[in-house]
Amino acid sequence: AESRRTEMIFGEDYFIRSLDLSDSTAGFKAGDPAAQPLKSFFQNQAQEFHQHGIAKTYVAEGAAGEATGKLLGFVTLIASEIDIRGGYVVDDPARANRYASLPAVKLARLAVDSRFRGSRIGEALVDFSLAVVVENVAPHVGCRFLVTDAKQPAVAFYEKMGFTLIDTDDNRKRENPVMFIDLL
Repeated sequence: AESRRTEMIFGEDYFIRSLDLSDSTAGFKAGDPAAQPLKSFFQNQAQEFHQHGIAKTYVAEGAAGEATGKLLGFVTLIASEIDIRGGYVVDDPARANRYASLPAVKLARLAVDSRFRGSRIGEALVDFSLAVVVENVAPHVGCRFLVTDAKQPAVAFYEKMGFTLIDTDDNRKRENPVMFIDLL
C-alpha cells in the first residue's frame, strides 16, 4: 500500500497552470482501477481537446523537492448545463425555474496522481476551478452553477468542497450522481 503524503502547499510545493502541448502526461499514475479512465483521458485526449477548445485542462505541477516538474494532478472544465427540476429551486430569479436546464460549467474530470493523493491537491484543483468560473466565466457569460458527475466514492469529497447532491431518487441512484455549487 502506498503511504499517504502530507499536505503540499500551493505556491510553494506546486502551482496550477493550463495544460501545454509540450507537457508529458505519460508518467501520470492513476492507482486504483476506478481512476483508469481518468488516466486514459489525460494521457490520450486532454491535450488534443485542450488545443481544439473541446475541454480545457489545468495541471498541478510540482515546484519543489521530488515533485519538481511532475504533473501531480489535473482538472478538466467544459461548458455545460444542469437540469435541477425536482431537486433544487432557484429563488432569484424564480422565473428561471421554468426552464428545463440552466447554464453551468462542468468539472468534467479531476484526478490526482496516486503518489500524491492525500496532499490536498484535489481540493486546490476544485478551488481553482471555482475561481476560474466565478472570476472569468460568470461575469461575461450566463453561468449560474459549477457542476460535476461525481463517482459514488467521491460524493463525500465533493460535499466537503461545497457541492450539493441533486436531491432526487433517480440522481441518488446514479453511478455518477450530479452535484453542483450555486454560484449565487
